[in-house]
Amino acid sequence: MSCCITKIAKAMKYLMYFAFSVILVSCQKEELKIVDGTDEEAFAMDQELKGLMSSVVAHDGSFDDVVDRSSCFSIDFPYQCTYNGHEYPMNSVKDLEPWPDTANLNPIFPIDITFANYIQATVPNQQAFNNLKERCANGDLFDDIIGCVDIVYPISVSLYDPVTSDFETITFLHDKQTFQTIADFEEDLLVSINYPVQIILENEVVLTIQSNDILKNEILDRLPFCE
Repeated sequence: MSCCITKIAKAMKYLMYFAFSVILVSCQKEELKIVDGTDEEAFAMDQELKGLMSSVVAHDGSFDDVVDRSSCFSIDFPYQCTYNGHEYPMNSVKDLEPWPDTANLNPIFPIDITFANYIQATVPNQQAFNNLKERCANGDLFDDIIGCVDIVYPISVSLYDPVTSDFETITFLHDKQTFQTIADFEEDLLVSINYPVQIILENEVVLTIQSNDILKNEILDRLPFCE
């Protein structure tokens, strides 16, 4: 009897090992499907979609144009402005709202600024400030901003490195993280956006997106309505 029990136990052990092996192989194949898609689903290889996404999540510096007259960057709060010989504190966007576009507000230097690509810098004086505004107007600074489309976070992407065979999933929580990570993607890196994702249009309509092609088309369709 003990011999029979031992044989049964061994058989059950082999059966469990076989079942586990099948499950493991199935999981590996499913993981491969996430990133080993067609070219149209390989995000990093679609330079048009990569550029559009970068523009959507770029830092939009237009909210303080009443002060800096430039959408290529914004001035970091808090700072002080002068108007008609008086100083006014600027601690948030609300402090900018009462001022009309024609107001001649002048920041008190030095000031810190954030460019559309999230790089930060200190501007020491009016001359340096004017040079930056001129460079923006001439197209020398990054200004490819799409401000009429927003991403609903969190979103995630799956990555596969064909050189090292490494898999990774990255979760994006905000625009700055998304912009900086996308900028570092190499063309040979297999990147797949994990759909569905949601975007918000300028009229507060929320759309659920299921593929790269739909995402790209929706962004392109909104461009004529972006200021």
